[in-house]
Amino acid sequence: MLLRRNIYEELKADIIACRLPPGTELREQEMTARHGVSRSPVRDALLRLEGEGLVMILPRQGYRVNAVSLEDARDLFRLRRLLEPEAAREAARHAGDADLASLSRFSHWNDPASFIDYNREFHCALAGLARNRRLAASAMSLIEQADRLVRISLDSIKGRQPDQLVAEHAAIIDALQARDGSRAARLLRAHVIAAEARVLPALKRRAESDATIQQPGQKTRGKRE
Repeated sequence: MLLRRNIYEELKADIIACRLPPGTELREQEMTARHGVSRSPVRDALLRLEGEGLVMILPRQGYRVNAVSLEDARDLFRLRRLLEPEAAREAARHAGDADLASLSRFSHWNDPASFIDYNREFHCALAGLARNRRLAASAMSLIEQADRLVRISLDSIKGRQPDQLVAEHAAIIDALQARDGSRAARLLRAHVIAAEARVLPALKRRAESDATIQQPGQKTRGKRE
């Protein structure tokens, strides 16, 4: 069981970080050789990733890392706007003082090369404080998948100001530590909406010249009906 989880987590991390870019073909035989395992745990990991929308099955061919869909990106941010503020409300009500205090490590950041990782870790740490574990897991999955959108669109993002984003994180943390769930939720929702306003237009610009980003209405080749 541990082996299957490790292969899944390694593949997911490579896809989200774009070490396996959209469109990359994934062949079971090559992957079993690389990991030194049988096909069963590799196939299980790939099927799980297909269920998360990160991998598609190509009939009689194998698997491929899914292209980024503009429609899916919009859906992802829409769900983040719903789930993350609710996680913040729960954290303000139920998280322990030590857990809320630990968020202070995200109030400051000074490494330009690691901003995407820092941002993901902040949002996942906050979501992880929700008492509802299904809510936390769902929010964290969306946050992780949003990383791929940012990495793909990074060169085209306009108005990206890391210092401002860190200041917004600090304001959210202050609200949580004051046990003001309503204010934390309001700030977090505005924060996610602002991220959507930066990332989606950047993805649209990339879609004009990049076949790994699907325009609305396009069908993914090879996807099972």
